Order: sequence, then C-alpha cells, then structure tokens
Amino acid sequence: MSRPANKSTTVVDSGFSSHVVALACQMVDGGGNNESMHVCARVCMVDEYENIIFHVFVKPPIPVPNYSGIGGEHLRDGMPLKQVQRRIEEFLCNGEAMWKIRSPKAGKARILVGHHLHPLLQSLHLQYPSFMIRDTAAYPPLMKTNKLSNSLKYLTQTYLGYDIQAGVQDPYEDCVATMRLYLRMRNQVHQREDYPLASDPRNRNNFAPSRQSELERMSPEAMLAISRSDYYCWCLDSM
Repeated sequence: MSRPANKSTTVVDSGFSSHVVALACQMVDGGGNNESMHVCARVCMVDEYENIIFHVFVKPPIPVPNYSGIGGEHLRDGMPLKQVQRRIEEFLCNGEAMWKIRSPKAGKARILVGHHLHPLLQSLHLQYPSFMIRDTAAYPPLMKTNKLSNSLKYLTQTYLGYDIQAGVQDPYEDCVATMRLYLRMRNQVHQREDYPLASDPRNRNNFAPSRQSELERMSPEAMLAISRSDYYCWCLDSM
C-alpha cells in the first residue's frame, strides 16, 4: 500500500471522476487552554480507486503542546483550517451548492465514506447531509451491537484480512480501509425490492396490529417476503 509523502500535498483538483470519497484525519491531543481538545493535524482523502486526492497537514487554530508523532514543523507550515475546509467542501460538493444536495443518486455531490465521521467533521467544523455519509462505525451490519461500534482496526482485520494502525496513525491507511469496507458492503448481492425500506409508506402496514391474525397464519417464508430493512443498505448505492 503506497503512502503519501511526509509533506503537505494537494494531489488533484475537484473535477476527478469518482462519485465516492473517503476521509480520515490524524488527531493530536492536548489542544486549547486546558489541553483537553482533540485537534485535526493531518487530513487525507482518497477516491474509490484508492488514489490520493487530498493530503495535507493542518495548521492548528489553537496551541497544541503534544504533536503525537507529527513533526511540529509540519503543523507550523500546514494549511490553515479554513482553507482545508474549503477544499474538502469542493471535493464533496463537486460544484453543487450544499443546500441543493438531495440524493446520492441525483446531482454531482459525492458520497462521503469514513469511520466515526461525526466527531471528525466536528473537528474540521464541517457539515454534510447525513444521507450522503457512509460511516463504517454506524452501519448496522458492521456494528458490535445496535449502539456499540467496532474499531476500524478490528473491522479491517475481520473483513479485509490485514492489520492497520500498528504504529502512528496513518490517515491514508484509514481511508483505504474504510473505502474497501464500504465497497465490500455495497457490492453485496441482495434481492432487489421496489420499496426496500421499512420506512417507506407502502411498507408501513406490512406488520400492522390489524393484521395480527393473518400474520400468525403466515409461514416463515411468507413473513420474510414482506419484511423490509429498517436501515439503508449500502447495496442500494449501486442500483
């Protein structure tokens, strides 16, 4: 697995062809006056073919005494946070206004893949529509329980068969792992349904209390036939 050079690098412009991108950050601890904040110090983005599209060290907007394996000179000479935000938004929106984004299948905006993306986006002071996000920490088939996530290290070992994060965190390595997990889940072959989600109005009466007597007489096969997923399956992205 090739890794980005140990320098700030913007690799491509926002017009590349991939409709899916993965994002990962290397964090440093001890930011702020009370030294309790986590600060994004290094950002990497890859496309669905694992090509690096953005790799940069981020100049901290607040004092950071602990560089956590990152050379202080990289951060002092890093890209300002507002500029990083602007570039990431350009990659994600792909020329489409944020307020116009309505669906991953319509328009030009890209699907965002990552692990624990909510705190990551918070650290970058970024927002992105939830229906455009594919988070390997929050996808039910990849979770330990319905409320407890698995680590990216565990998921990579279990589903992809190799180890990551053996030393200092490498955001490129994390990007590649999350993208491979996403593609593996997206490429699963499931029975195609016209209305695959339980939340669709056409499916809301499938298990209504008024049908209890009818449901009790159904075979397991018939029950399965009218069952629908209560989460968005990533295989729908390939439809």
